[in-house]
Amino acid sequence: MLLLSSVLWSAEKITMQLPWLHQFQFAGYYVAKEKGYYADAGLDVSILDAKSAQHSFQAVMGGKAQYGVGRSSLIVNYASGAPVVLMAAIFQSSPMVLLTRKDANIQTAKELKHKRVMLTPDTIEGAEMQAMLRSAGLHSTDLNLQTHSYDPKSLARNETDAMVAYLSNEPFVLQKMGVETRPIDPKEYGFDYYSDILFTTQEEIANHPQRADAFYDASMRGWLWAFEHIEETAELIHRHYNPQGKSLEALIYEGRVLKELAFRPNVNFGSIDPMRLEMIAQGYRLMGVVKSVPPFGPLLYKQSALHLTAKERAWLKAHPVIRVGIDHEWPPIESVDDNGRHFGISASYLALLEKRLGVRFEVDYSRRYWSDSMQAIRNNELDMLSCAAITDKRQDNLVFSRPYLKQTMVIVADSKVGFVNDLNDLNGKKVAVVRSYATEEILRDHYPKIIPVMADSALEALNKVASGEAYACVEGLGVVSYLIERHGIKHLKVVGETPYQYELGFAFRKDWEMLGSISNKVLGSITPAEYEEIHGRWLAMDQGRSVNYRVVWWIVGFMAVLFILIAYKNRRLDVLVRKRTDELEMFNQRLQEEIEKAVEKNRKQEKLLMQQAKMAEIGSMLESIAHQWRQPLNILGLSMTRLSLNCSLDTSSDARKVIDIAEAQIQYMSQTIDDFRNFFKQDRSRIPVNINALVNDVEALLGPLLIRKKIIIERQIAPETEVLVYPNELKQVLINIINNAREAIEQHRGKERKIMIRCVSDEHYCTISIEDTGGGIPPAIADKIFDPYFTTKFEAQGTGIGLYMAKTIIEKHFLGKLSVYNASAGACFEIRLNRSFQSGSDTLSQNNAGPVRTDTQS
Repeated sequence: MLLLSSVLWSAEKITMQLPWLHQFQFAGYYVAKEKGYYADAGLDVSILDAKSAQHSFQAVMGGKAQYGVGRSSLIVNYASGAPVVLMAAIFQSSPMVLLTRKDANIQTAKELKHKRVMLTPDTIEGAEMQAMLRSAGLHSTDLNLQTHSYDPKSLARNETDAMVAYLSNEPFVLQKMGVETRPIDPKEYGFDYYSDILFTTQEEIANHPQRADAFYDASMRGWLWAFEHIEETAELIHRHYNPQGKSLEALIYEGRVLKELAFRPNVNFGSIDPMRLEMIAQGYRLMGVVKSVPPFGPLLYKQSALHLTAKERAWLKAHPVIRVGIDHEWPPIESVDDNGRHFGISASYLALLEKRLGVRFEVDYSRRYWSDSMQAIRNNELDMLSCAAITDKRQDNLVFSRPYLKQTMVIVADSKVGFVNDLNDLNGKKVAVVRSYATEEILRDHYPKIIPVMADSALEALNKVASGEAYACVEGLGVVSYLIERHGIKHLKVVGETPYQYELGFAFRKDWEMLGSISNKVLGSITPAEYEEIHGRWLAMDQGRSVNYRVVWWIVGFMAVLFILIAYKNRRLDVLVRKRTDELEMFNQRLQEEIEKAVEKNRKQEKLLMQQAKMAEIGSMLESIAHQWRQPLNILGLSMTRLSLNCSLDTSSDARKVIDIAEAQIQYMSQTIDDFRNFFKQDRSRIPVNINALVNDVEALLGPLLIRKKIIIERQIAPETEVLVYPNELKQVLINIINNAREAIEQHRGKERKIMIRCVSDEHYCTISIEDTGGGIPPAIADKIFDPYFTTKFEAQGTGIGLYMAKTIIEKHFLGKLSVYNASAGACFEIRLNRSFQSGSDTLSQNNAGPVRTDTQS
């Protein structure tokens, strides 16, 4: 009793203030308290809800609480001089929406004009709502504003047309009442704000850095556990934190919705992006809430160091060597290389843990198959697994760290198989899975009609599909992409996506929960640069959207039919020659006519192929246009609103500034659409084109994509250099090469992200070179990159015709030369234009150029 009392007495007492009543919205903090995570960190935490204390910001700033939960309006407080520090954004997107009845047929914010709307009284905290309404051209005078009742029944009783609500709460309540709802979400209007931000003060960080680290680590651990065990967490809240009397079903629904808002692909849980903060702050500035935005450096929390308790340090000292089980054949996540060494993503994370904790991980290579390693850790013959999928069944006898990697499970089958919509489409078919993998659990538990075919590795599972022993295989996208490319497995492709993901983390013996807690602290302290270094080396392949190859397969089918037709005609002709030699000429003539028709059809298909290449560039530029226009439109709408307010207040100086902002945005958008329109004008003849100006046009179209990927363009082009060409065809070539360079740089993930464009001109040639820092082209494929349909990307990411079209334009239409070689940091594409061709007849060029230009009217 004395020992227990001394431990409790020594724990630091701190208070956390919530902005609302207890519910699943704050589940992670309850879990951290009830599971003892705060106690393990030497903290005695009191969690107060809004009913038992004052506003969270005022409580923290006034010293009545050390930590609190707030909204993106904390940026306003910071800009006003408050010494606030943002520690973690629990929800990457706000659950706040305007909720309407579905039968009211109100689908957009603009349709709320003259409607009854319940808004919260705090305009600043509901900034995303105000910004959405203003961007739709609505002012407070356009709405029939009502005091918020905080009762969803107001909508059910038709007492209002729209009300501020949380996606995780009111839709469920109303659905139980038989009322279908429709949300009007600020995210759809370009206002995507953080929500439920854990914050503290600069004084707390400066005076108690270890306490701040301990509180942050324990809270993040609690949140991750809560989202991994939603039903168990809901039961805990239902018993101990339920002043609103919510049902268990409602709390589970709330948890599932909030989990979707808390996690984003390739974004660490709780992370805060300064660029998103900047956009949110500009929205506040244009609404007149803040006049200027200071630098965000002091606003963002940085962990001082890896904070381990005395108990954790003692545990590590008592366990200097840790036995680790691995999967020998699961690249790029983990595998064993030709030298018998553990490598892959998990190996990189183990090395990081080893360095920071001062322990030695002893990898066990004796167990070749994953099923053997799983059995060994259950028998305590191993201490941990370097990487394992987190499932409910495994958590019964294993302890897991927070996930450090996610993999979407996809369906792989023969390339002749069409798209598979759902795993139920595979009922009655043989599906290859790796023994003891999470995929085996999923198929056996949820899809009993699928016939599982066991394999000892992912590569063996793919080979079973390739050999026909299995109809399909279910495995992680990153793994199958790597293996298909690495081993050259032909005739296989991804034919569908499943609703499941691998959440992968370290797995420990059940009695080694302490090491799980320690590893979570290490994973939580990993910087974005370290994360990028680990993942960038292995997962460079972009998991992009699938491309419809229906047109390509139609061409292949047509060529096959044509081949069969010609073969049939030839065979029939041979028979007839033997029987009736006098009809030889007639049949030869008929055969010639068929060939001419086929050639004509082939020409049409080539034109269609050219058009497909052009459409690929349209996609990139449409994305660029959308990116360029979204923010100016928001700024323009907010500027007009502020202008109207200034005019009514007769503040002419402020009105002039807002007018200048609006005019600048309009000019910017007008120039964007002119650039886009000019690219699709049909070239009628060759004209003198200034190379520097042409590159300016290309950079205007692709600039936003390059800026977003932090890629810069440098150029060495004499201002007076001109060449006689079809300008849009040359633009098409440059856009294709620069887009390829961008993708190469993204995949290479090197420190230098640059594209260099040079132009050298003499009396014979004008040579344009485009050099990137994307790591270069492997020598094995250097001779193939200009071949049609050859691509190094995964099948769902590229057609393999872009460079083929570029070479066709330069060498057939311009009678020039397009070549490529590896430079010091990447690939260099060289376009050589023959000046002797420049002074020649336009007739030849127009004849050659015909197929590549498409009819803009079509």
